[in-house]
Parts: sequence; C-alpha cells; structure tokens
Amino acid sequence: MRDAMEREKTYTVLARRYRPVSFDEVVGQEHVAQTLRNAIADGRVGHAYLFSGPRGVGKTSTARLLAKALNCAEGISADPCNKCEICLAVQDGTDTDVIEMDAASNRGVDDARALREGVRYAPLRSRHKIYIIDEAHMLTREAFNTLLKTLEEPPPHVKFIFATTEPHKIPDTIASRCQRFDFRRITAADILKRLKQIVTREKLHVDDAVLDACARAARGSMRDGESVLDQLLAFKEKGLTAGDVSALLGAAAEDRIEAIVAALKAADPGAALTALDAVFAGGLDPAAFTDQMIEHVRTLMVIQACGRTSPVVDLPDHLLESCVKQSAGFSLEAFLYFIQILFEARRRIREGANPRIVLEVSLVKMAKAGDLVSVAEALKGAQNAPVTPAPPIKPPSPEPPPPAPEENAAPPSSIEEFARAWPRLVAEVKKSSMVAGALLAQCRPIKMGAAEIEIQVPQNLGKIQVDNLKQPKHTGAIETVLHRIFGRRTGIRVTLESGGASAAEPRRPSPSSDLAADPSVRKVLDAFPGSRVDHIE
Repeated sequence: MRDAMEREKTYTVLARRYRPVSFDEVVGQEHVAQTLRNAIADGRVGHAYLFSGPRGVGKTSTARLLAKALNCAEGISADPCNKCEICLAVQDGTDTDVIEMDAASNRGVDDARALREGVRYAPLRSRHKIYIIDEAHMLTREAFNTLLKTLEEPPPHVKFIFATTEPHKIPDTIASRCQRFDFRRITAADILKRLKQIVTREKLHVDDAVLDACARAARGSMRDGESVLDQLLAFKEKGLTAGDVSALLGAAAEDRIEAIVAALKAADPGAALTALDAVFAGGLDPAAFTDQMIEHVRTLMVIQACGRTSPVVDLPDHLLESCVKQSAGFSLEAFLYFIQILFEARRRIREGANPRIVLEVSLVKMAKAGDLVSVAEALKGAQNAPVTPAPPIKPPSPEPPPPAPEENAAPPSSIEEFARAWPRLVAEVKKSSMVAGALLAQCRPIKMGAAEIEIQVPQNLGKIQVDNLKQPKHTGAIETVLHRIFGRRTGIRVTLESGGASAAEPRRPSPSSDLAADPSVRKVLDAFPGSRVDHIE
C-alpha cells in the first residue's frame, strides 16, 4: 500500500513527461520550429508572437522551447543545453522569469494591469522576462486595451507569447503587433511514431494495432494521443488490444462499423438494424457513435474522391485496405447523402429525441438510398423520353375556357396560343419547383420566337423579381417543362415591364367594351344618345 502511495505521489503523466525538450522533437510543426531556429540564429527574435491552432498540438511546448533558447545559461541558442538550472525550471514550468498565465481564469482588467506593472521590472536571473499567455482569446477587450501600449513598445527585456485555439477572437490591434504562427493538426502517422518512441522508452510492449487506435482516437492532438495511451496502460500493461481502446473510449469496434457499411452496400435495412442493435447492446453513447459514423463515412468519401495514395487519406495500412474495400460500390453522391442524414440524426439526438429510433430511421433511409433517383438523372430521363406527336390544337370557340396542352403537345404557333397554354405551364413548373412556379405565375408571355419565348415581369415587382427568375435553377426548371410538354427545346428571356407598359410592345388603351361596362359611362350613354367613338385618330 505504501509503495502504491509513493508511486502516486511521484507519477507524472506521459503528456507532461514526454514534452519535447528541443526544436528537433517538435512533431508535426516543423515549419514553426525551423522558422524559430532561424530567427534565433540570425538574432531576429520578435518581441511578441501569436501561436494559434487546435488543442494539444504543441503551442505551449514550443513557447517553452523558445523561452529556454533565449534564457539558457550557456547563451542564446536554438539548441539550449537542457542541463542548466534555468532550462530545467522552464521545462517544468517553474522558472520565475517565464510567467505562464491562463487567460481563461485571469482575464480581467486588474490582471492585465498587474501584468503591465510587472513588465517594468527586470528579470531576476535571466536575460529576458517572458510572458506565455495561454487561451489568450479569453481576455476581455478592456484587458487587451490595457496591454496594447505595453505590447506596442515593450522594454527590451520582455517577450510576449500568446497561445490560442481561436485566433479570430484576438483583436486586430493585438494580432497586428505579433508574429503569427499557425500550428497544424498532427497526422495520425506522426502521432503513431511518437507513441512508439514513448513505449520504447518506457520499456513496454504494445501492439502496433493498439497504438494505431490511440493515434486515430487523438484526432490530430498529440496530447490526446498520449493521454489515451496513459489511460490504457493504467487499465493493463500487457495484452492490450484495439478493442480495449474502443471500449475505453466508448467507441464502436471497427467490425461493428464494417457490418453497418456492408448492410448499406447490400441495401439491406434488416441487416443494418441488426448491426445497430449490436452497437446499442455494447452500451455506447448514441451521440458519440453518430460522430464516429460521420467520421467513418467521411473517410470513405475521401478515399473515393482522392484515391488511396492521397495525403488527405490519413490511415494506417491495415485500415486503409479495409476502407478501400468498403468504399467500393458507393458513389460520392451516396456518401454526401449519408453524411447529411447523419448530421440531421445527431441534431435530433441532441435535441432530446429517442436516439435509438432516430438512428434506426436514419440507417433505413441510408440502406434504401439506391431507390432514389437524382435530379440530374430524372431530368436526363425526361429529356430522352420519346415524343409522341399529338393532333394539332383546334381553334378555340369565341369564348371558350383556356385549354391546357397535353404532354408532348404540338408547339404553339403564336403567342396567343402560348398564352392560352400558360396556366398549364405554370402548374407543371410548380410540380418540379414551387419557387420557379410561383415566380412564373406573376408573369405573362409577350413574344415568341423560333427558339425563345419572352416573358415579362410586372413593373411593380421590380428588377429583384427579374433577377430571381433569371437564376439558372429557375430558368432550367421552366425550360425542362417546356421541352417535356411541347417536345422541343425552347429558351426563355425575362424582361421587366417599363413605365407601366410592356418593354416589348406598348400597352394600348382598354377596349371600348370595357369602358361601356362601367356603370357611370353607361348612364352617360343612356342620357345622350348618339354614336360612340372608341378612339380618336
């Protein structure tokens, strides 16, 4: 018992114990390490730096390396000795002249004022006083304003290093006074390489499959990968398997995911639901499983789009072969559809819907995706459909209701015939695109050519309506219906009614019959008999 207590007191987690101690050990951020090395060698070190990037990718570790390089007792060097008292204290985060401040808990004006006052004093034993401000975006605007003057003209012995995961929240007045370095997500291959080094130094034997699983679970964060490995070693030091990683992280095993993908490929909803039931039987968190499915489908989509050798595909060899086989037989459109459904499922789960039902419905939709026809295929099929000639349209009686053209009707020979077919055209367009149909219903045809029909938007609707109707998705929907009905390709031209009259043909005065129908005009005509003049030449 006493030995266990002693080990607990002295144990340091892997993420801290194996922090990089030189720029050569920085993993995945070689562009940052090389630039800082060159700046130190050339004596071009700035007074303020902004390190931005995801969590766990080496921002604070690199800041400490820069502090060691500037304050090492052996002299300023890109390769500090790592033996002197100053180097060891900086590495441990206990040096009095390297002040690490967590802006998440020290974010106010008073904290910034204390920092500004401390800047005036010289370092106690080193060349520089270095402030490392972590989560810098958490500082209030007032705190940033308090630091602004100091940051603009700092004493020569002071250096600032701001570290943040959200650089867009740093005010421009601060960011413009810093040299910015963007830290990247670390690839699974680089994390795997580092984890192998750690287990070798720890004199442990861990299978590569287990380390692969740790590296992929890290999702680009070296610290997360080391933490997962630390947690696994606490679970058991011998006999670890990739399944242990999945169980420890609350993730579905690879074979469960493969079973679901196989069911989707076979368009078998029953098999998909059976595979999902096995996932729920394992007690996994539904939201976490949904995220895992999204990530897996994204991987299959990338393989399909970029090929297996693309650097975008970040997988170990044994998983790459499996995923290449899984992606075969699916189209990119299918993967996009799957991801859309899974994102919707995750939203509904987080809103409180029954997760099992949500995921079951989602998997059934995905399994039946092959029954769906894309819009492009539907339009292509409509365009290639055989056109059956129809008898010519009979001339209408003097006052008939406007006749509607049948499918594959003969093309109208005049604008008057086309105007009579207008209600049917609008109705058919609404079936394929409600928006395009609604826009079309407010217009009228005014001119017809051999390959183009001009339609006019009323002046009161304005140019915005014209622009809306001219959008390719709307004009395409209208032209597709024209082709389907009349059996020939006809373009449309949209114009705006000008000055209350048609842009194509001036509007004439209303017919006299319309005036005669007015009750006031009728009274005048009855009181004063005579002949009526419709208009004056």
